[in-house]
Amino acid sequence: MCQDCVDHQMITMETLLSIAMDEERMVAERQRAIDALTLFREHALPVLNHIAKQNTMDILKDRARLYIQRFKSGASMSLSI
Repeated sequence: MCQDCVDHQMITMETLLSIAMDEERMVAERQRAIDALTLFREHALPVLNHIAKQNTMDILKDRARLYIQRFKSGASMSLSI
């Protein structure tokens, strides 16, 4: 993968992390940001781990943990969860 593509993916994941951690946003927006991280598959694991450990809302922590568990178990991912 080209370096520009990797850079764009990192910026996108950092942006989604910012949205997921933003306490001023609606919970649904924050959940969608976590869902969108699944598009990056295993590359998003560090970001999902950060959300699972640092977020203040249990519902968001649980969502991140669910995706982490699914990636680690090799389950196929879908945004229709």
